[in-house]
Amino acid sequence: MIREGDLVLIWIDRRRKKVVKVERGKTFGSDMGVLKLDEVIGKEYGESVRLSTGVKAFLLKPTLEDVLYSFKRRTQVIYPKDIGIMLVKLGIKPGMKVLEGGTGSGFVTASLAWLGTKVYTFEKRKEHLIIALRNLRWANLIDNVIAVRGSIGEAPEVYGKGYFDAAVIDMGDPWRVVDSVWDALKPGSPVAFWLPTFDQLEKLKEALEGKFLWQESLELWERRIKVEKGATRPEQLGISFTGFWAFARKVS
Repeated sequence: MIREGDLVLIWIDRRRKKVVKVERGKTFGSDMGVLKLDEVIGKEYGESVRLSTGVKAFLLKPTLEDVLYSFKRRTQVIYPKDIGIMLVKLGIKPGMKVLEGGTGSGFVTASLAWLGTKVYTFEKRKEHLIIALRNLRWANLIDNVIAVRGSIGEAPEVYGKGYFDAAVIDMGDPWRVVDSVWDALKPGSPVAFWLPTFDQLEKLKEALEGKFLWQESLELWERRIKVEKGATRPEQLGISFTGFWAFARKVS
């Protein structure tokens, strides 16, 4: 049952869809009509409703992807296609304590919190942190997040050495914090670095030597398939290069 404060994906069609937080007295509006959110309370996910024009809309339970694409953005973000492989490679599961360097708009933070981890995120820029925390509160994920305005290099001093189960680093010069990340992680723990250029990857790998076991670096492309009877084919537009992941493990 949908309750006040829940998130709902209102789906009219592929182009007209939006995640809203259900609040009494508020409305959802589109070029196809208006829906009073009071009317949503008490309904079940999967039911349909009629907008003010009579157009049908479905009430769906939002996925993580739906929630992320509803966030306000102040920075370049890591796309769901890239976040997915990161979660798998790091072995993310409920109860883990994950260190994040570079909160940005909160896409990675929210993804980790969604899976039941405790996220300790460090962000130096106040304006980025404000947007990210607003996004996390709206998504009902803030309880799983501890945000620190500062450098991830401070993590071992703030939380102690060997405290975290995994780490995700999204910053332009991660080689500067390699020692701090090593100190903050438990022995054998994985870390993921997000970088946009080949030169940065090379510099990072050199900095990791002796402290981390380099596993691999990769990039992912996404291409959707348009499915129509007798005319199924790849869509012309897709998400190609967005950045590189580098994965490593802390070693003695």
